[in-house]
Amino acid sequence: MPNLSFPIHYTGHLHDDLSLRALYSAADAMVIPSRQDNLPNTGVEAHACATPVIAFHTGGLPDIVQHQRTGYLAKAFDTQDLAHGIAWVLAQGTTGPSAGLLGQQARERAEARFAAPVVAEQYRAVYEHC
Repeated sequence: MPNLSFPIHYTGHLHDDLSLRALYSAADAMVIPSRQDNLPNTGVEAHACATPVIAFHTGGLPDIVQHQRTGYLAKAFDTQDLAHGIAWVLAQGTTGPSAGLLGQQARERAEARFAAPVVAEQYRAVYEHC
């Protein structure tokens, strides 16, 4: 394991949905530093567990993350801005008047856009249109 300036907690491979949900929910944030991704399930899953996401503004990530509302979208491939986004999200923290607001808004967005009934209805509408 690398020696970084902060603690690392390796969880190993998670084999079930309950463990995955518990880990997402325990995290303060999820960082997705993908350079290319169409719509990563990890971002949707994190939001469904009320976990803000920090990512580059590229691919399908802007379809998941609302900048400074459900997480942070850094300028594409700008690692300094990604680091700033991590600091910004963590500064929103778990205390103060806006504590938990990013996570709450992330959860609401996940329910509104990615819940199974919502997606099923979108598919139904596409098939009816064809």
